Amino acid sequence: MAADKNTFVWDDPFLIEDQLSEDERMVRDGAAAFAADKLAPKIEEAYLEERTDA
Repeated sequence: MAADKNTFVWDDPFLIEDQLSEDERMVRDGAAAFAADKLAPKIEEAYLEERTDA
């Protein structure tokens, strides 16, 4: 996602995507998938039940 010098990229303002290696992208994608599949449902349930860990 190379950007023109005068174009601001809202999704990646520091152009980090261009600097990541393939392995780093795999780790990022794996972490995002884990968060979406395992963590998000628990967080949503706790929010709806007005429950916290404390």
